Amino acid sequence: MGKALEWEPRVGEASWWQTRQSRENLVERLLGLFTDPGAGLTRDKTRRRGLGKLLDWLEGQPGETWQDRWMASGADDAGFEWTDLPLQGLGTPKSHWRDELATGLVLLVAGQVIRPSYPWLLRQRVTVMLTESRAASDPGAFQRLEQLAQHATATARSDALNKLTWIVIRKGGLVSDITVGDCIELTAALEEHHFRGSAGRPLFYALLKETGVLPASAPLRLRALRIEGRRSVEQIVDAYGIECRPVRDLLVEYFTERAPELDHVSLRSIARNLCRLFWRDLEIHHPGIESLQLSPEVAQAWKERLAFIRDAQGHPVRPRVNFRSELVFVRAFYQDIARWAADDPARWAPWVAPCPIKANECATKKSRSGVKSRMDQRTRTQLPLLPALLRTVDRQRKDAEARITAARATPAGGRFLVAGEEFERCGSGQARRVYVTEVAAGRRRNLTHEEEAAFWSWATVEVLRHTGIRIEEMLELTHHSFIAYSLPTTGEVVPMLQVAPSKTDAERLLLVSPELAEVLTAVIFRVRAGNAALPLVSAYDVFEQTWSPSMPFCSNAGTEPRTGR
Repeated sequence: MGKALEWEPRVGEASWWQTRQSRENLVERLLGLFTDPGAGLTRDKTRRRGLGKLLDWLEGQPGETWQDRWMASGADDAGFEWTDLPLQGLGTPKSHWRDELATGLVLLVAGQVIRPSYPWLLRQRVTVMLTESRAASDPGAFQRLEQLAQHATATARSDALNKLTWIVIRKGGLVSDITVGDCIELTAALEEHHFRGSAGRPLFYALLKETGVLPASAPLRLRALRIEGRRSVEQIVDAYGIECRPVRDLLVEYFTERAPELDHVSLRSIARNLCRLFWRDLEIHHPGIESLQLSPEVAQAWKERLAFIRDAQGHPVRPRVNFRSELVFVRAFYQDIARWAADDPARWAPWVAPCPIKANECATKKSRSGVKSRMDQRTRTQLPLLPALLRTVDRQRKDAEARITAARATPAGGRFLVAGEEFERCGSGQARRVYVTEVAAGRRRNLTHEEEAAFWSWATVEVLRHTGIRIEEMLELTHHSFIAYSLPTTGEVVPMLQVAPSKTDAERLLLVSPELAEVLTAVIFRVRAGNAALPLVSAYDVFEQTWSPSMPFCSNAGTEPRTGR
């Protein structure tokens, strides 16, 4: 909440000079910016006709400015179908009228006459609108940012420029006027409209930070604005609103003592148990309570409440599956205080009290056995399916590669066949993604995304099956994880994979088989993307809730690139 208040987006202007221009001055300015009177191009003629038709329609809408008329017309809410509104009452529209209206709107948007909302902008597929807006609003700044992002892939670079253009279109001004709040607002709009993949791409924010557009106090990474982040022990405890100050201070001291032996997520999980499920629950049902020494009746009533997941009104919804595990944390809390009191009585002895939970109440042997039994049964059931899984992911990868290779060799509008399926190649946008239309179903498909997803599915399955490492360990593999080891007996050099400590807190060295070497080589080639070395990126540790130093990670999952300077 504090983060949202600290970085507020700019408030949209109600009126600005471009939207207040008279029609005569407006047409003269826009045609001067976006057409060449001497060239006589068909595109320019279409733009003149489209601009005239659009202004004729907008003049019939209520409002003092062109922006007022645009919003009053309902076109902004209509999204992709906005051209239906100007064509109403004109009988059967000619096929080229929609194109003319769309080209006319490009001039109004790129010329800062109207500022559509993000929902409207994100529903459009008008690449020329973004290109013209960059050329008209702040061409020098966009060219500098594009040069700065040369190290990035074409997709990431185009994505970053498009996001910055959307902000300039929506908020007005120059690139140098963009704020941290504007970046947060756009990211939220992308997530709301299901552009989650694009919302997570941080290059546009990194470019603004690198060039000094954003203030020095702004976080280094966009993701730092989208996640809660690491919190102090005091912040963790105070979030639960504990009323008894002495108990609150005790809990802060307790978690401070335990923090070095726990990762941050575990610390917060235990704090949730002790602060919310235990003590805060007692305060709610027994106002004024201030001692850890609980009567049998109070302790029993608390256990009965804990045994069920409850709704906001306190009514039981379903039994709590991990009920006994929750009791373990409370019992450990009492036992830790009693043990520590022997070494530091002044600090802990005043809080020593009989534990309200008996050892047999925490017995989890039976439940653990049940969990292991279910896991073993699942393994027995799914292991025979492994060969089928391997064949499937390999086939999907090869099919995806075949489709995108054939599509790249086909000009826009051309058709090609792959594995009995017929496709029609769509035109390429600035992002250089390959789109096709599946002729039989009439469905538009993003072959670039399909090929990327198929490759990483195959690579993930292969790495996990050849190494047996955990997913967390796989995501932490870097180029430094590959080492050459000389056998002491023969001197033969063999490739080894160094697995960083994770759950077992023990570093391991694994022999890289020829099959695994082939997979890892393909992964490195993919991540390198034609560069001499793997890019340096920072990864977010979800358990410690901290960012790693910039390293050559072998996976793009959970990472953020540097701008390259």
